[in-house]
Amino acid sequence: MRRKTARPPIEKYELPRSPFAQRPTQRDIGKLLGASRDHLRFLATHKEHFIVRRQEIIGKKQKLRDLKYPVSDLRGIHERLKFHLNKIKQPSYLFSPRRNRGQRDNAALHLGQHQYLTLDLKQFYPSTTAAMVRRWFRDEMEMYPDVAGLLTQLCTIDDQVSFGSPLTPVLCTLVHRAMFDRIADLCERRGLRYSLWVDDLTISGGFVHGDVAREIRQIIAGAGLRSHKIRFRTGNRPVFITGIGVVGRELVAPNTMNLRIKDLWESYHVAETVDERDGCIQALLAQLGTQRYISGPSSDLGRKASDQMNSLRQKRNKMQIEASAKAAADSLMRSLTAQHSNQDAPFDLV
Repeated sequence: MRRKTARPPIEKYELPRSPFAQRPTQRDIGKLLGASRDHLRFLATHKEHFIVRRQEIIGKKQKLRDLKYPVSDLRGIHERLKFHLNKIKQPSYLFSPRRNRGQRDNAALHLGQHQYLTLDLKQFYPSTTAAMVRRWFRDEMEMYPDVAGLLTQLCTIDDQVSFGSPLTPVLCTLVHRAMFDRIADLCERRGLRYSLWVDDLTISGGFVHGDVAREIRQIIAGAGLRSHKIRFRTGNRPVFITGIGVVGRELVAPNTMNLRIKDLWESYHVAETVDERDGCIQALLAQLGTQRYISGPSSDLGRKASDQMNSLRQKRNKMQIEASAKAAADSLMRSLTAQHSNQDAPFDLV
């Protein structure tokens, strides 16, 4: 069997080696983004024609969000900017937005700790202003002022980063990299573990002093942002980090998933038709697979989930074979019945 070639890592170089950090002109930026300088200027000047504004209830907490995102040619510029910025190497503490890192990886970093501090950045995207973006392009990427201004015009809407653009997550992590790095340095000096998932910060260790929260909030405030939802917790009970429970040295699925699996088992046992049972099996396989992924395939719960999944697959295969055999038998019976009826007819059937 031919082996699949490993995909090269998308993060290829440090920020100073990015083509955007080589003092590009507006024409150079156009070549990188697959557009002429004049077209970029046109998009920046007539930006309102390429923006959609709407409100939508999104997320688990069903919050009403004001979405403002680019479409058409401006959307393509955002996609290509995202492609280039994703090539910049990210720090080890960043778990999202980042390829090949998930919620489980973020939670697993904090296994076996005794105390936890979690906090959120309040209104992270709306608080990231055009001035912050322009300053990052100009000071960190060392761009010419006109180039920094043009890119800022293309990247922001209403003097803020776009809520709904594919570019915004990676752009915000880079714009606020200095702030996140200062928090990482503070945690390293204190011997603490630190991870970042979009706007959720998690710090853990043997002992997390209250001064740590105060200093982190001062760093965040100094960067022009606000923090909230500050919580201190201990490892005596499950600590949920980005939806994954940490219990000592084990990861557990949230209780909502366990309840969902329980309901699906009940629905499966009372299902009457093949289609109903097949639908329940499909849903159970998906939920049990997620539960096994979170807990780990070698854990007790992971092995139990694997056994249940194997059992469900066997039952599904048996059910499909029986359904196929029954369908074939019914078809044969109908065919024989039709032939017998034709032989008994007193005249030819037209």
